Amino acid sequence: MRFWIQCTRFETGRPIHINIALVGSMWRDGERTMLAFVGEGQTIEVVETPEQILDRHLGPIGQA
Repeated sequence: MRFWIQCTRFETGRPIHINIALVGSMWRDGERTMLAFVGEGQTIEVVETPEQILDRHLGPIGQA
């Protein structure tokens, strides 16, 4: 089973789809959210916060 998240690239404002299994970590850097990929050492910047990304795709935090 594959899960994809849709984020908006910070620099272009264009949507990008990312396989959630490939995202190793995410964190805030000022106004930007950084997604780091597993095994590649590559990062991208998106405009959504980590909470917005998780809420949109996995449901609100704290609800089962």
